[in-house]
Amino acid sequence: MTQYNYFIQEGSKFHLKSKSSTALLRSLICLAIAAGLYLLLPPEKKIRAFGAGFFVVFALINLLRSTKKLTIDTAAKTIVHKNNALSPEVTYRFDEFVQFYVLTSSYLFKAITMDSTAFLIFDQNGREKRVPVVVGLFSARPAQNAVNEMSDIMGIELA
Repeated sequence: MTQYNYFIQEGSKFHLKSKSSTALLRSLICLAIAAGLYLLLPPEKKIRAFGAGFFVVFALINLLRSTKKLTIDTAAKTIVHKNNALSPEVTYRFDEFVQFYVLTSSYLFKAITMDSTAFLIFDQNGREKRVPVVVGLFSARPAQNAVNEMSDIMGIELA
């Protein structure tokens, strides 16, 4: 049995590992910054409430991101994706799969990688659907490693 860094195996199903602790930590940091802005800035400054509200929204977004679910079922040859708690589950079949895609954002003439995202690309009824899987900061390696694991799980050879 192969040990995966990004997926947990339960029989023929592979579940994307949740980063709940990281999301909770980021949310708490955002809430602490919001409280600090609100308490440290003078009440007559309009930026006080706006800045605090901005970081509260970031905290909520981080909590929502921790509810992402992705399950690869090799027996049924399906992938079930739920982006967050507010979105519905969507099921994709292996035969709708087109390709993996790793998107990287660079800064300073491609010298510094800012972030990277691994996507599964599906063709459903002639429409391209992109399913984000893993986001990595300052390196494309986490996204590429996740793609390698998914290709191994799905039994697809990378070109």
